[in-house]
Amino acid sequence: MKFWKYGRIALALMGSIILGISVTCCGSYTSGYLYVTGAQYNQIGAYKIDRDFGYLTPVTGSPFADPGGDPVQEAVIPGGRFLAVVNKGSSNVAIFTIGGDGVLYFQATYPTSGSNPVSMTVSPDGNYLYVVDQIAPDGSGRGDITVFSINISTGKLTLVTNQNTFNTSGTQLPYFEVNYNPVQIVTGSAGGATGGGSFVYVLDTAYPVSAASGAPPACLNAPAGSPCTVADVFLYQINTATGQLTLTQNAPLTLGTLPGAASRIYSSSNYVWITDTQNNQGGSTGRILPFTIGAGGILQTLVGGPVGNPSTTPFPDAMIASSNTHFFYVANFGPGPINQPNSNISAFTVDPTNGQLTPISLGVYTTGSGPVWMALDSTNQYLYTANFNDNTITSKVIGQTNGQLTPPLKGNTSQPTVGQPTYIAISGRTY
Repeated sequence: MKFWKYGRIALALMGSIILGISVTCCGSYTSGYLYVTGAQYNQIGAYKIDRDFGYLTPVTGSPFADPGGDPVQEAVIPGGRFLAVVNKGSSNVAIFTIGGDGVLYFQATYPTSGSNPVSMTVSPDGNYLYVVDQIAPDGSGRGDITVFSINISTGKLTLVTNQNTFNTSGTQLPYFEVNYNPVQIVTGSAGGATGGGSFVYVLDTAYPVSAASGAPPACLNAPAGSPCTVADVFLYQINTATGQLTLTQNAPLTLGTLPGAASRIYSSSNYVWITDTQNNQGGSTGRILPFTIGAGGILQTLVGGPVGNPSTTPFPDAMIASSNTHFFYVANFGPGPINQPNSNISAFTVDPTNGQLTPISLGVYTTGSGPVWMALDSTNQYLYTANFNDNTITSKVIGQTNGQLTPPLKGNTSQPTVGQPTYIAISGRTY
């Protein structure tokens, strides 16, 4: 009887161990949360990211309503507890609290100084939010940057006024002016995160103006009397103590091409890249313009110059580099605003010594139709694209040694999402 009793206990213990092993090895764990803005119905889709396979599972309550109109970009506030969303239609920034299990709770909206905000970026130290408006409030036709300080404990934003520029009544302006038709703003650092200063870069695509139309004055970087037909990158240095922006050069960097409105600017480490869609003319599929960040934040063309796009699909737009900057990816939208079965991603390696891009063998990968933005999860294993035309998110697994992209081993490669997705942001929080 004793042996029978002890045998039952041993079997029970063994069963517990086996059950524990099965739960440990086969359970589903989250590596973070993915948020995608949808312009069609003013929504934010929220998803859990599976740590082991990268597939997406909707968060309870998703999609969440955005109180603004036409959400176009978002950013997770450092610390992962708050999400900021730029609303172009209502000219404000909405702040959401990221609750347990990735659920969003609306907190407040903050108006920008101008109108039609289209992009934002967080300073490298995480203390300031920079939002670019396409129309400044002074009637000049130029764009502007609205600056907010961030309370990372509460998510509250506080306007930072321009200490160097005053209006006619002697009051500090609530914005910093840039050039015409800005489409995106990013931050960058010379010599890494703290080496030689932090900067904001604004891609101004300008716009063609007929001399007979009597439209706005010439761009700052164009010859006197010329129409606004030259794109540029407007540069400010960040005062990390106050968030103030200071000009470091007399004129913006004039680009030798005219990127279209779908062009993007991207920064990683001490490099800046711009997609050149104007070069799609003549059967080309576009180029990537590479720069290094020099003294004073001035952009210097990388040795070797522009890089051809290996894709057969035109209109490169979104870009992203792996967290170690070993691999670089470019999303190619396609030639028009209809379903594009040939939309894809171009892949490159990044030379660790000089930053030059080299196409990866077999480095063109299919996506959903019309990819407009990309994001990496916090573990740097998974790449996601927001596909505007077919309302999906595409998931890819990154080869850690070769940079090649493959479908996830489990779950859907294509996840249906909110209508007309415009942007993806990822929080590394797991609770």
